[in-house]
Amino acid sequence: MHTSYHRTLVSVLAILMLLALLLPFTASTAPTTAAQSPDGPPFSFPIAGEPGPNTWLYEQHYGNTTTAFNYGDVWYIAGQGMHFGLDIEVPCGTPVLAIADGVVAFSDDSSFGSEPHNIVLDHPGTGYVSLYGHLQQPPTLQRGDTVERGQRIGLSGDPDGSCESRPHLHLEIRSEDYQRAYNPLPFFEQPWHMLASIGPFVNPFQQDLDAPYRWLRIEDQPDVQFSGNFLNSYLRPWPPRVALAPPPNATVRRTLDPLPEDVTVTREVIAQDVWNIGAWWYPDETQAVYIVDAVPGEGSGVFRQPLDGSPREYVQPTPPPLRSPDGRVSIERISGDMLVTDRDAGETYDVLTQGSYPSVSPDGERLLWQVYYGDIYPGQQPASLEVWVSNLDGSGAYRAYTQPGGAVQWLDEHRLLIIRPTTYLAETTLRVLDLDADDPQAVDLGTYRYLRDVQVAPGGGWIAFWTPFQENPADSGIYLQRTLPGSEPAKLGFFGAYRWRDSRSLYTLSFDGSTDVHTLG
Repeated sequence: MHTSYHRTLVSVLAILMLLALLLPFTASTAPTTAAQSPDGPPFSFPIAGEPGPNTWLYEQHYGNTTTAFNYGDVWYIAGQGMHFGLDIEVPCGTPVLAIADGVVAFSDDSSFGSEPHNIVLDHPGTGYVSLYGHLQQPPTLQRGDTVERGQRIGLSGDPDGSCESRPHLHLEIRSEDYQRAYNPLPFFEQPWHMLASIGPFVNPFQQDLDAPYRWLRIEDQPDVQFSGNFLNSYLRPWPPRVALAPPPNATVRRTLDPLPEDVTVTREVIAQDVWNIGAWWYPDETQAVYIVDAVPGEGSGVFRQPLDGSPREYVQPTPPPLRSPDGRVSIERISGDMLVTDRDAGETYDVLTQGSYPSVSPDGERLLWQVYYGDIYPGQQPASLEVWVSNLDGSGAYRAYTQPGGAVQWLDEHRLLIIRPTTYLAETTLRVLDLDADDPQAVDLGTYRYLRDVQVAPGGGWIAFWTPFQENPADSGIYLQRTLPGSEPAKLGFFGAYRWRDSRSLYTLSFDGSTDVHTLG
């Protein structure tokens, strides 16, 4: 069964990957991070071995992440609202190593946060100190002890103390006076773009529509001045805050001819020396991509970039509208109103969704949105979630489902995929709810440990997901599963990024922790 999911990538996807990964914007401002050694990065990595689904992975960027934007007023108040470290996802109890020779400056000092335990090393002669947070146990080293590069200084843990909820190492690089944090990436020799292709799994960057180029690349992140003013108090943020975000759109069913084994892949640059990060497709148009770009005097606008390389064209002001899977329906939030437009019928409806963005069913007939009651903070008791469904014009709205926390999305025209994490545990349960059943009841599809990146196939018949750090290392990897009760997941023979090509095949992007060169498949 697996061989049909490994086909060579077509040229259009190659173009998009080229834009996203290989063409950084040459006109953007350079990061202010302190300069690295002329002989290469000065520090060794705090986790031994190559990255992978059973060793360690890249969890959250430093800087302007969506997590920092959503939770910075609680978690990162002291750090200008930014995530002022690097999060490395790693199984609880993994040895943590000193990144350089040094002296213990602080041991288990709660003033640095990063609980339950932490340690801070001073690296004389470098101008830097390093902090290692969320350790599993109190450090055995005490203030004044000397350490050598690569020496074990603790064990990785979990900020929630469960070793199940969010196990990771939080690493900071600060100035020797502790007042400034730097982007850790230039200090280490790692294939960061390769790492970013499979993670961070929930932490992309937050865009400021009034300054659309700023802080959206892993290399271009600001220094953090502790106790300084917030850097991410955006008046026009994109994407929306997590509590108001739309459920992911399902895709209409499509079946394409298999690609031949000897297919020729071509690449063509369609836009260079201009802003190319964040491009997206609209499903009803395959000859162009769309992108948020700067507009002098207005902040930003939505532009259409033709794939033939001709100049991009201004379309409309930001924020960009959301579209239905078939492209027929667009959704915009204007002055607090949620406006749903049927482009074929020429009708616009003002739909009451309590401020939440809805998504549209694959047949374009119904809306789905989520309403959370309470604060949404990972690692805490979940806010109550209500799932609402209505006709396209907002009529007939009803509450279809409730649960503590989690999320929901369309599978197909009448079924929902319900995602329910278990608080303080690594387990997530997936359920299927048929809205058109005589007595709609959510039916369990399965329960999974460390579930990541659930993607629904066009038509909703399959899902793809990955699960790292399984008790049996052979079980860590990428899986496919039919969306029928009683179905069993089937593990694929590769590890890397993936996107559905059609209802039964995937595009793939290899993951190799020893290089920044990807293989498309």
